[in-house]
Amino acid sequence: MAVQRYTEAELLAGVRAAAAELGEPLTVLGYDRHRTEHGGASGQLVVRRFGSWSAACEAAGVKANASRSWSRRWSEAELVAHVATYLASPGARGTYNDYAAWARETEGVPSGPTIRNSFPRWAELKELAERQGRS
Repeated sequence: MAVQRYTEAELLAGVRAAAAELGEPLTVLGYDRHRTEHGGASGQLVVRRFGSWSAACEAAGVKANASRSWSRRWSEAELVAHVATYLASPGARGTYNDYAAWARETEGVPSGPTIRNSFPRWAELKELAERQGRS
């Protein structure tokens, strides 16, 4: 599978397009939902490239949400709890990719990349979540 590379201009155009359709302030979650339907880079890539969601929105001339950084929305305990909920869900395969797919379809849970930012090793996070699920 070829890796899609985006220029800074393409990333900013995607942020502007999402804001034009969804309104402002624009959240990473809203942006990611928009790009799922219309194509484009992930919100995580945009954040990595510009250093923060606020910086990306500022560069695009778009108002960003005023909340804290999207990567810090959940505490580590909350992330573990969300993974435990996923593991207990019907049909859960217990893989990172399956979690990420489940998260895209489940309102109000952290995305796979958000989980990965705090817990780079899925096996360790899964073990913590399984322990929580048993207690």
